Amino acid sequence: MSIYSSQTMPGDKTGLSVLEAVNHILSERLTCETEEDLGKVCLDAAEKITQSKFGFIGEINVLGKFDTLALSNPGWLECAMHDPDIPLLINDMTIRGLWGKVIAEQASFFTNDPMNHPEAHGLPKGHPPLTSFLGVPLFREEKIIGMIALANKSNGYVEDDLNAVSTLSLAMVEALYSKRAEDAFKRQSQEIMELSTPVIRVWQGVVAAPLIGVLDSERTRNFMERFLDEIVNAHAEYALIDITGVPSVDTLTAQNLLEATTAARLLGTKVVLTGVRPAIAQTMVHLGVNLEEIETKASFFEGFKLCLGKLNFEVVEH
Repeated sequence: MSIYSSQTMPGDKTGLSVLEAVNHILSERLTCETEEDLGKVCLDAAEKITQSKFGFIGEINVLGKFDTLALSNPGWLECAMHDPDIPLLINDMTIRGLWGKVIAEQASFFTNDPMNHPEAHGLPKGHPPLTSFLGVPLFREEKIIGMIALANKSNGYVEDDLNAVSTLSLAMVEALYSKRAEDAFKRQSQEIMELSTPVIRVWQGVVAAPLIGVLDSERTRNFMERFLDEIVNAHAEYALIDITGVPSVDTLTAQNLLEATTAARLLGTKVVLTGVRPAIAQTMVHLGVNLEEIETKASFFEGFKLCLGKLNFEVVEH
């Protein structure tokens, strides 16, 4: 079922369609995996509202040229160009022609006679003729950042089309920058999580995982993946899990630690649990956690020395 109004009358019905499209863009922002996916959603909405045959959305890059964020397939495929360099044309494009006018003047405009417009710059070989053109700039904090271009509405564009896309452009910018902020936050969170659950190779055949802070389900999942991956990559015979920096151990944390050690043993690696303070030891006993198959040491140093000894290295203290 389409989210857009089945009627294309100007006035209230057009406004309703724009509102539905705005809501669609903002809701799709939450599920789109990439900026390009979100760009396609925005472009599709603009094409459907205006009944355009094709178009594109793009941004001005740091070099003052144009990078395409979304490009509708019909328009591009109709170009019938088989040049392998075609993908390069959608990035670092020189700003010129009808769409360049939108950016240069920072103003929306449309024409239903684009081929004879003074700003027309010709078309690439094989490109379908332009019968109509509409362009709307994209602004953020009163600064132009890009534009949306639409083409070939069958009966030509009208002022209502320009107003509709101008309204839609606000939602596009909001959705795009919200998406980028969320993606940046996720990347930072992932980086912080990886720093707080490091798995390092401390000796040939020995890896260590010094854990710090509360082990919630997300951190535990991340730790398990990195822990087992590093065991395989290092061909580790021994693995140290140090919980000196873990303030408390509940049933879930204890179960996760046991699952990690069990998985490591299946890979042929012996696990040594270090940093088990008296209070944590009492808690684990109270919880009924069976530590008989896990070797434990009070400190990381003692655990590391144990591993080296089993690898036939002698630790000499001065």
